[in-house]
Amino acid sequence: MVEQRIPSIMREAFGALAKGDVEKSLSFFADDATWVTSNGTFKGKAGLRRYLTWMAQTTKDMTIKECGIGIMVQGNKAFVEHMIGGTMEGKRGEVLAMCAWEFSGDKVQSMRTVMDRLSLAQQAAKGCPARWLVNLIVRRAEKGLR
Repeated sequence: MVEQRIPSIMREAFGALAKGDVEKSLSFFADDATWVTSNGTFKGKAGLRRYLTWMAQTTKDMTIKECGIGIMVQGNKAFVEHMIGGTMEGKRGEVLAMCAWEFSGDKVQSMRTVMDRLSLAQQAAKGCPARWLVNLIVRRAEKGLR
């Protein structure tokens, strides 16, 4: 049954993605798959190849580690909470991500990924003005919470 194999398929896909292996990563997706991310929506093998190639070229030393609730599977749908780490433009960072996967057989038909982009901005901000601005946004978002 595919449902029982989904966690191992997801972990293998994460392994290929972390290695920057575009072709292996593509092999986990259906021909007409869609991946919706904060970077855009990528459809079909051509769109997915463009996105996977961009990730492999811009993110070095990528790591993907399950955290929180890890992987949950129900039927042909799965959800995973994970940390993605890597080096971009010479700076190491890590971000919490959550992905909803939908399978057609043993292939990913659709994936939706949400990342903590504010945390990324805090890590990436260089120089006093940039850090000040990002921290101002964080303080405003948290106003009244503390």
